[in-house]
Amino acid sequence: MHAVMGLLRRAFLYGRGRPIAIVILLWTTTLSVISELPTDPTVEELSSDITRPFRSARQFLFDSYQKYYPREPLSQPVTIVAVDETSLARIGQWPWPRNKLAELIDAIDFYQPAAIGFDMYMPEADQTSPDRVADNLPPGTSPELAEQLRALPSHETRLAQSLRSVPSVLGAAGFDFTTYTSSAGLRTAPLSINGGDALPYVRRFEAVLASLPELQAAARGQAILSVDLEFGVVRRIPLIVAIGDEIVSGLAMEMLRIATGSSAVEVVVGSHGVETVGVADLQVPTQSGGEVWLHYAKSASTAGRYVSAIDVLEGRVDPGQLEGKLVMLGLTGSGLHDMRTTALSELVPGIEIQAQLLESLFDGRFVLRPWWMKWLEISAILAVGCFLVWFIPRTDSRLAHFLQTVPRASMWLTVSLNVLLITLGYLLFRVSGLLFDASSFFIILSGVMGSLVSSAIIEIERVAKDKAEHEQRIREAANLIAGNLVTSIDARASTAVATRPQQVARLTASLATEASRHPDFASQLDTDAVEHIGRIAPLRDAGIEALPADRLHGEPLTESELALIEQYGEVAGIAVAAARARLKTDGLADTPDAIAYLHHFRDIVESQHEWWNGEGYPRGLAGDAIPLAARIVAVVDCYEDLINNQPHRPAIEHDEAIAFIRNASGSQFDPRLVEYFTDVEKTLDIE
Repeated sequence: MHAVMGLLRRAFLYGRGRPIAIVILLWTTTLSVISELPTDPTVEELSSDITRPFRSARQFLFDSYQKYYPREPLSQPVTIVAVDETSLARIGQWPWPRNKLAELIDAIDFYQPAAIGFDMYMPEADQTSPDRVADNLPPGTSPELAEQLRALPSHETRLAQSLRSVPSVLGAAGFDFTTYTSSAGLRTAPLSINGGDALPYVRRFEAVLASLPELQAAARGQAILSVDLEFGVVRRIPLIVAIGDEIVSGLAMEMLRIATGSSAVEVVVGSHGVETVGVADLQVPTQSGGEVWLHYAKSASTAGRYVSAIDVLEGRVDPGQLEGKLVMLGLTGSGLHDMRTTALSELVPGIEIQAQLLESLFDGRFVLRPWWMKWLEISAILAVGCFLVWFIPRTDSRLAHFLQTVPRASMWLTVSLNVLLITLGYLLFRVSGLLFDASSFFIILSGVMGSLVSSAIIEIERVAKDKAEHEQRIREAANLIAGNLVTSIDARASTAVATRPQQVARLTASLATEASRHPDFASQLDTDAVEHIGRIAPLRDAGIEALPADRLHGEPLTESELALIEQYGEVAGIAVAAARARLKTDGLADTPDAIAYLHHFRDIVESQHEWWNGEGYPRGLAGDAIPLAARIVAVVDCYEDLINNQPHRPAIEHDEAIAFIRNASGSQFDPRLVEYFTDVEKTLDIE
């Protein structure tokens, strides 16, 4: 487990987290695209499981648009004659005898509707028909009775007569497999298809469960009723489908064809699938599969469209509810199991969904998710995602630093961005009926942001750990230095300087003595100061104690190790504090000599790498702002480094070192001290 966690940590740290963020961006984007592609039935279940988060979030978002802005009906072209519970109580259980259904059709036809659509199918013969009753008479029944029954017209014949006399459309159900009662096609009017072949794009059924051939022949049109559920909800309805290789209409378009007297439903196919399905002057923009997203109205606003079948049969109906209307005959009784859930989370009869579709077409309220919308979204997601991957890990960005140090800020940034996108999607839906998927933005960009923030947090933890280890090394080094300081200050151990490099102490003391003879420096360099600077010079690189011992020799120092050396001031400060604490026990911490010594020590360790022209480190001091003691030691330190072998270069000769120091006069070194040093080194026996 630790190995796995370590591997993950390395993956999130590699490249500042950019590679793994890009992988997450590309993987989630691919899933988002797959979630909207039509899939083969053999892989549909697997695809559905993998892409379920995107599909669920998208449908939830689109449903929310409708809940905040349900359609307000502008017209009421549809009336539903409902086989409701009252009708069932008066006439009897469903299915009713076909002659009774014929009576209902005749009663509706009395009001001259524009078309009658049947949200039902009748694939089997009516067992209450006279000929069927004759075949089922008990033994011993008079043969004359049986003959008389067979002489009567069947209920199918009676129903066919009624269907033939009205502008009727029979419904049928599409099946993905064949059954004993299904067939391979429908008796339906051919569609007019222009621009290409619609078969590769539309919903395809292998077989159809339709009414008896006699009834199909009598009706003026046949149509498919089937709709696919998405997580148990009806959101899209096909205007056309395929039965085998035959394109047929859905109930809404076929009823409009019959009502307008049009010869065919017109289909326009483009390079990306079906573009429009139309009849007469109505052209409906569709999805590439020939289906439309339905914008639902609340059921409370459509309750007036329902008329009980028993009221129609008994003549208790307002003529205005049927005259010139698109009448739909369907089942609404609670025991008939034809209930569907809408995007508004309302449970309604199946016939209501077909009625809402017709009403939407009349009102011209089309909801569309064009083929290009997904690619526009993906392009935007990739652009924003790549920007985040590039921008956030940048250490020179204020926003990036803020997000790295305040991880919660990234959450609020992500939430704010997605609220903005959801608002944009809602406005597009409300104004133009376009469906914009802000949920994919939320999922994908949240994943990318989460990855980058996780990388930042891991990096912060790593830096904190390194800092803690570094601080521990500094404390240990400072304690060691403090011990040397105490030893150096303690008069009883004044000979301890003899254990330090004699030449550094001698050169430094001589240069300080020479400088004290000149008016510019006399006030700062009394005898004690010269002595202190000379004794401290061998400790000038005390900060090197912060480095691991094995890094003091060998390969050149790394950038991070050089950065440690630049923190000499930190070491000096801790060392001085530790030294004072130790000296306090001896009563020496506050003596003038100890105070002066520690002051010079801190100046030297902190500032010996500052340059006269301000280009040094760690504070970029320049000129006289650099403490004098540090300027003196800096000259000697450079000379000593040059004439001794270093990990990154060999030693150079004395004359070359003096020439180097002369060349650095006025840039790296105080020019006055360079002049004094060249005078001093001639009088000393330098090893």
